[in-house]
Amino acid sequence: MSPTVDTTEPLRTCVGCRTKRPQSALVRYALTADGTPVVSRTAAGRGAWLCADGATCLQQAIKRRGFERAWKRPVAATGFESLRVADEAMMANMSK
Repeated sequence: MSPTVDTTEPLRTCVGCRTKRPQSALVRYALTADGTPVVSRTAAGRGAWLCADGATCLQQAIKRRGFERAWKRPVAATGFESLRVADEAMMANMSK
C-alpha cells in the first residue's frame, strides 16, 4: 500500500535543492517585463519556486542555473543580485 498524499495543495519543486514541497512552503520568484526578478505569487509569466526556510537553496539555484532553467531564459548577473536583495528582504519580513 502506498502512503496517502495530501492532494489539497499543489506540490512544487525547489529550483535549488530540487525537493518537492507544498506550495505554501515555497516562495515564487517571477520575472517582470524588463527581466528583473521579483518575489510574487501572482505575477504573470513563468515562475521559479524556492524553499522559504533557507538561503542555501538560493545559492544552489544560482550555481545550478535553476532560475534559468525554470524561466527558460538567461539571467544577467544583475538579476542574481536582485534575487539576493529580494531574498534578504523577504527573510527580514518573515522574522518580524
